[in-house]
Amino acid sequence: MRKFAKFLLLSLCMMAILAACGEGNNQDDSEEAIETVGEGTNEEELEDGMTIGDPEVTDVTLRLNWRFKGEFSPFFVAQEKGFFEKYGLHVDVLEGNGSTSTMQAVAQGQDDFGITSTVEPSQGLVEGMPIKMIASYMNRSPIMIASHPDTPVESPQDLEGKSIGMSIASTFTNIYPFFLESNDVDESLVDSVQVESSARNGLFLNKEVDAVAIFSTNEYPLFERELGVELTPLYLADFGYDLVGLTLIGNDSFLEENPNTVKRFLAAIDEAFEYTLANKDEAVELVMEQFPDAMDEETALMQLELLEEIALFDEQPYGWMSEENMEDTLDILEMSDLISERYEVDRYYTNEYFEQ
Repeated sequence: MRKFAKFLLLSLCMMAILAACGEGNNQDDSEEAIETVGEGTNEEELEDGMTIGDPEVTDVTLRLNWRFKGEFSPFFVAQEKGFFEKYGLHVDVLEGNGSTSTMQAVAQGQDDFGITSTVEPSQGLVEGMPIKMIASYMNRSPIMIASHPDTPVESPQDLEGKSIGMSIASTFTNIYPFFLESNDVDESLVDSVQVESSARNGLFLNKEVDAVAIFSTNEYPLFERELGVELTPLYLADFGYDLVGLTLIGNDSFLEENPNTVKRFLAAIDEAFEYTLANKDEAVELVMEQFPDAMDEETALMQLELLEEIALFDEQPYGWMSEENMEDTLDILEMSDLISERYEVDRYYTNEYFEQ
């Protein structure tokens, strides 16, 4: 009986030791799996089921197309909250000076990724630039007509008998005559004032024009704050002119040579967008610490909220590009002579770096 008791006690001890060792090994495996998402030792399955191999390069740059705005918050959140780091990347997010210069920097290999609209890369391809669109974070156009509440423009026909300010050589100015024609507006009855952007803003703020063509995620909240009134918005997308915006481009050679880096980059931004839009106040507070002189927090938050309204991705990763949206965009660019030649749609963009 004593021998059996001793044997039973010894067996229980051995089972406890083996269980403890098993728990320790499981913990080590879990920690290693988390590390490999960042370090990329092999192709690992991530929390959402996607598999991404080792990053070919870990230090990359993202060039924005302008100085800080609230709509850029997710990219800085990805940097500051460690989403890039989670995927084994170190990303410098850099301000820019216009979509054309950003596109040129990416085409020349000076920057790895760039933010533009869809217009510039569509034009750049005709010029032989080695670039491709790999994501777009506004699948509804931000281009809008804002008007004073006492002279509201609620439909294109409301422009007749009113004045509108617009920037010289802007995308809006180029598509404007076709926008009026397709919406049965008599252009001769509209006072169209084309000036430089800064002068355009002044005309509207001083109420020298009834309406102004702007971007909802940029000037719209700035104007409302400055004027202290709610303006009347008219989105061109609601009247047949939906140009995809906030588009991410890459250099053809870089994309081909570094597919896993690109996949990790897009996965990090996808998580950053989800986090940013779920925690807008925190995100704005975080980015405003980096850009305290750019604007006030309330304006940055309004810009981010307006981004959320047009970043519409139903069961797709943030940035996923729709073939229908791209075809519609190319239709508008071709009709308004913003592109001199049109190719098959897959030459302009790809979703291959999103894994589902």
